[in-house]
Amino acid sequence: MSSFDDRWYLLPFATYTWADENRAVSDNVGAGFAVGKGVNEWLNLELRVTYTDLPSDGELSAIPQGDFTVGDVGIDALYVFNRRGTVQPFLLGGIGAISDDFSCDRIAANVGNCQSDDAWSFMAEAGAGVMFRVAEYASIRIDGRYRYDQNSGDLRAGDSFGDWIGSVGLVIPIGGKAPVKTSRTYELAADTLFAFNKYNLSSQGVSTINNLSRDLSQVNYDGVRVAGHTDPIGSVPFNQALSERRAGTVKDKLVTDGVPAGKITAVGYGKSNLKVTEAECAHAKGRDALIACLQPNRRVEVTVEGITEKK
Repeated sequence: MSSFDDRWYLLPFATYTWADENRAVSDNVGAGFAVGKGVNEWLNLELRVTYTDLPSDGELSAIPQGDFTVGDVGIDALYVFNRRGTVQPFLLGGIGAISDDFSCDRIAANVGNCQSDDAWSFMAEAGAGVMFRVAEYASIRIDGRYRYDQNSGDLRAGDSFGDWIGSVGLVIPIGGKAPVKTSRTYELAADTLFAFNKYNLSSQGVSTINNLSRDLSQVNYDGVRVAGHTDPIGSVPFNQALSERRAGTVKDKLVTDGVPAGKITAVGYGKSNLKVTEAECAHAKGRDALIACLQPNRRVEVTVEGITEKK
C-alpha cells in the first residue's frame, strides 16, 4: 500500500533574509526555486536555488559600504512528520555552494577605501517548517532556516556569515498521483460452497463465486490467492487433498468468470490453520454436533492483492 506522495514536485517560493550584521546591509526579499521528490515515508530530497539582493544599509561604519548579490544552490533533506495528514511539519538540513558578489557603493568607491569582489563558498543550512495541503495538486509551504556562509573570499569580514531566512512557497506535484493499493480477503464458508467432504461446487456455491467475480470485475488488482482449509475430522492426507481440491475448484471457477489465469494461485492448508480446535468442541455430543461446532474451520479464503479503483 502506498502511504506517501512519491511524485516529483516543483516549488517556487519567496524569501526574506535577515542578513548577518557583518554584511552591513539591509534585510530584503528574494526568490527561489526547488525541484524535489519524496523518497520514502519520512524523507524528501530537494535541489534548491535562491537569489537575493541585499542593499547597503547606508549607515556610517568602519566597514566599507556596498551591496551584496547572493545566490546559492544546494541539496536539502526534509524529515517529514505526519506524512498522511493535511498539516505536515518537517525538519530540514542541506549543503551546497553560495555566491557572494559585493559591489561598493559610489561614495565608498570614490574615496578609495572599498574594493568590489565576489567569491564562491561552502554553504550549510538547518531549519524547520510546515506544509499545508490545500488540494491534491498543491500545498503551501512555510519554513525558516539558518544559513552558514563560509565566506571564503573574506568579503567585508574575515569570518563566516550567518543569515536567517524565511520562505513561503507553493508545492506543485508533477503528474498524477500513484493510486493507493489495498488488499482484501473474502472468507467463504465451505458449507455454502460444497457438500460435506466434497469439492464440487453446489448451486449456492456457483452463485457465491459469481458474486465474487462481479466484485472483482469492478476493480483493478495485481493478484488473487485462493486458500482452502478444512476441519480436523479425518486424516491429515485426506484433509490436505480436500483443501487443495476445493481451492482448485474455486480458482477454476474464478478463471472461467474472467480472472486472468496468470494472476491467480491456489493452495490447500488442510487442517493446519484451525479457528476452532477439537478441545474447544469437547462439549459437542455426537458427530453432527461436532461437525457443527467445527464449521468455522471449513472455509475458502480468497485474498485479492494490489486493489485499485477502475477509472
